Amino acid sequence: MLERPSKAPLSSPIIAGQLPNDRMTNRAVRPNGTEDWLLVFTLHGHGRVRLPDRTVRTLDKGDLLLFSPRTPQDYGYARHASDWWNIWVHFRPRPHWIGWMSWPLLSPGIGILQASDTHAEIEAELRRMIEVANGPGRLRLDAAMNALERVLILADPLNPRFGQTSTDERIHKALVIVGERVSEPLDVESLGNEVGLSRSHFTLLFRRQMQVTPQTYIESVKLTRAAQMLQSSNWTVSQVAAANGFSSPYYFSTRFRKFFGTSPSAYRTAGQKGAGDP
Repeated sequence: MLERPSKAPLSSPIIAGQLPNDRMTNRAVRPNGTEDWLLVFTLHGHGRVRLPDRTVRTLDKGDLLLFSPRTPQDYGYARHASDWWNIWVHFRPRPHWIGWMSWPLLSPGIGILQASDTHAEIEAELRRMIEVANGPGRLRLDAAMNALERVLILADPLNPRFGQTSTDERIHKALVIVGERVSEPLDVESLGNEVGLSRSHFTLLFRRQMQVTPQTYIESVKLTRAAQMLQSSNWTVSQVAAANGFSSPYYFSTRFRKFFGTSPSAYRTAGQKGAGDP
């Protein structure tokens, strides 16, 4: 039985494909997971995911399987299955998606939803995502991310947690502030003060509602915007850094590499090469 490499490429915010294909393998095993999120949608046939406690869960038509970053991955064809057709996507979520991906868990870091009632709509969006992601066009990755966002919106009503929680108005205000002032230096303490909370209370409430710390959220918004600017403008790395509130280009490059797994310059080059691929 063949296994996929232990790491997926990190130079793009979204990498998608379909199995079976001509590079098909029967099983993917990544003991340390990946630095991005992974979504696997079963079209038909039967797959399986092996959990850290060694139990196995079968994947059937309509199952949406979601791995969070650095979660061990072990999935593939179900035992004795003749086929397993699926669409997969590695991605770095837009910051406002984080709360949407709080799915029921098979195991820590492994979420699942059953989409039998909306299977056709989700499949259509995922196929559109693959088509635009692998096509020409300067904004192809943004278009692919838009299609994936529609998938998550379609999946949200399927979540049994849907409607059980709502965002605290102070946290909502903080999200708006970050979005409106992404080009400015922002820190957790001043953001908490603006919404009337101490740093510690703000951090606790934000993490409880958004599943990430406020500092991680702020940085992800800035770096995601910076990545888009690198691929859609001729600005220098220093100019992009300054436009997103980073006073030091060196610090910006360090954080960018940590987030995307590559330098800003290499990220831009990869995007330019990809835009010409068939």
